[in-house]
Order: sequence, then structure tokens, then C-alpha cells
Amino acid sequence: MFGPHINPRRLEDNYLKNMMASPVKRGMVMLYGDSCFTRWQPLYGNVSAEDVLRSPDGSQAVVNHGFGTSTAEELLYYYPMLVRPWAPKALVLKAYGNDRGAGYSPMEIINLHARTMDYARADFPGIKLYLFKVFPLLKSRDFDAAEKWAVKEYNDLVCAYAAAHPDVTLIDGVTMPGLYRDGDVGNPDAIRDELYIKDRVHFSPEGYALFADFMRDQLKDVL
Repeated sequence: MFGPHINPRRLEDNYLKNMMASPVKRGMVMLYGDSCFTRWQPLYGNVSAEDVLRSPDGSQAVVNHGFGTSTAEELLYYYPMLVRPWAPKALVLKAYGNDRGAGYSPMEIINLHARTMDYARADFPGIKLYLFKVFPLLKSRDFDAAEKWAVKEYNDLVCAYAAAHPDVTLIDGVTMPGLYRDGDVGNPDAIRDELYIKDRVHFSPEGYALFADFMRDQLKDVL
């Protein structure tokens, strides 16, 4: 039975209020998702996404509207406030881990993403849409059999959704160059520990440097 597992206004603190009140820059590529995006800024010791993902002429191409601990439910809820006024030319969606922690099933997560993308299509015909598969983490080593199955289920659903919607481009972190030791791609035990901070979930500055190169390539058609 689908339904919210969290209060979608639980994060409506000063951070979100400031984001909603910030100057609107229309026509950008919008990063819209969880703390992987939130932490991509100097506040956390990292060069900002806006500074490293620029247009070929050096102008700003990206606006980062990630907010920590967010779920797909909250991305949908805040769409009218955090996406629509900016009229992005591309929308990059990322959520999964927080959703699972809050009790959402893989099917619920993809359905919430689908609703957000439907809004974007209706508001901005021709918008480019990007959707992350589950990103590999050091924490992936700890997943039990049930969570490994949930990851597979979600990734299968994401792939099926993209196959049915030509305007959606998948972003698969498994393919990020430099993520694994000795080219052992896809093996959680081969993920380079130094690319993550102590929580084993978020990138270190070195990890964000690789992630920036990876995302620059993934978004090259819209930067």
C-alpha cells in the first residue's frame, strides 16, 4: 500500500527556506537529490558542483538543490518550490538510501520519481531527465541479502523506466572511473576506501574530484 512514510515537511528548516528564497537562475541543469549533492560544496570541504560543472565557455551551468537526508517523497513534495521556479533545462534525480531507511520499497521510490518527472515534462516540454541507479558505497559491503535484492530490484525498475521513456538517461555509478581497485568493477570489496569519509557513505574530497569528472562526462550534452 503506497503512502508517505515520513512527514515531507520535516526538513523545512532555515536551509530549505534559504534555498527557496535564493535568486532564481532559469535554464540551468539542476541537481536534485540527497546528501551526495548537498555535500558537494565548500561547507563540507569540497569544491562546489557549480564551480566544477561549467559550460564550455566557463559560465555557470548547474544549480545544486540537493538537501541532506531527503527522500523521493520530499523531492516530489518540494518540486513546486525548488524546481518549477528555476525552469531547468535538465533535471538530475538521485535518491534511494534515505528512502530505504524510512521504509520505502523500490517500487514506491521509482513511482515517486516518476511523478516528479511527469511534473517536469508537463511544465517544461523537452526537458532532459537523468536518473541515478543505486550508487556504490563503502557501506554496500554491509548489505544483507534482503538489501542486496532491494538494490537489484530498484536498479531493474530504473532500467525498465528509462527503456520506456527515451527522455531519461541513466547514471550508473558502477562505471565511475577510478572507483574500484585493480579494475575490479562492481565488487564492493574493491571500492577504494579513501574515496569516502568515515561514515562510508559520503565522498571525501578525492572522491568528489573523481565524481566531478564522472558527472562532467555524464552531463556533457547539457552543460
